[in-house]
Amino acid sequence: MQVLASRTRLVLLALFLIPFAGFASQATAQAVSDVAFETALTQFNRARQGDAGQLDSAIAGFQAAPGNPALQPLYTAYLGSAHALKGKAAWLPWNKLKFTEQGLDQIDQALAALRPEHDRLLVQGTPASLLTRLAAAATFVALPDGIFHRRAAGKALLSEIRRSPLLASAPAGFRAELGAIEARLQEAEK
Repeated sequence: MQVLASRTRLVLLALFLIPFAGFASQATAQAVSDVAFETALTQFNRARQGDAGQLDSAIAGFQAAPGNPALQPLYTAYLGSAHALKGKAAWLPWNKLKFTEQGLDQIDQALAALRPEHDRLLVQGTPASLLTRLAAAATFVALPDGIFHRRAAGKALLSEIRRSPLLASAPAGFRAELGAIEARLQEAEK
């Protein structure tokens, strides 16, 4: 019981201190840490790398309400991407279409929900708006364009991210992921 109480105190302390851990160069930015998001993202990335057993857990994690309601567009974008991935893994053609379309609808909702404050909300050191757009773009360009017709929208999002002044302050890992998605797109278009 004491262990639980001490862990609870540590979590509460961390939740109190984390919003104040923003980057000095971005005084108006708010750093956010959401353990549930981190867990769901880890499961999602494992599923993306071929471990389909992680997909339902990732979907459940993204369906949960975020610790910070301002993260809802980010959760929704990843939820949509996870549903699209579930569509790719489905066996039956109607399930492939159903899950993918469900995912695309969720991604559209996430993009529509973005507001200027998402540019100041940092997740893993990256503005939530950039993460949301990158999740959407990666999903759009990975889908068969002959069926879903989203490649142009994905390219536009990638272009928008590249033109964003926020990209300069994004972590190197985010910029590398952006470059990898652009490289896969170029390879697919050959």
